Amino acid sequence: MAGHLGKTITELDALVGMDELRAWQAFDSIDPIGGYRGDLQAATIAQHIAMWSGHCKETPPLAELLPIDPHPMTPEQKDAVDAAKARARSDAYTANLIATLQSKVKK
Repeated sequence: MAGHLGKTITELDALVGMDELRAWQAFDSIDPIGGYRGDLQAATIAQHIAMWSGHCKETPPLAELLPIDPHPMTPEQKDAVDAAKARARSDAYTANLIATLQSKVKK
């Protein structure tokens, strides 16, 4: 917040009380201030341009249009997330297959 307002933390501390700081923190959680919000707005515009231009058959996800990943991960973390997603898809497929087979046996 200090950087956004062009102040040092000491200057901001002298100007803003704890109650006001908490109010700004609550506001920021609902309507973020700063670089990420600007990136999100730019990605939204890019998404609309892609849709309106006919360049894309499907709407590209905003996450793919952000210039910087808001949740960066190491390659190991990404591999773990990808593996967990693959397991979840496999488990869902297996459960669906079992339900389908059980419904055919009951008939």
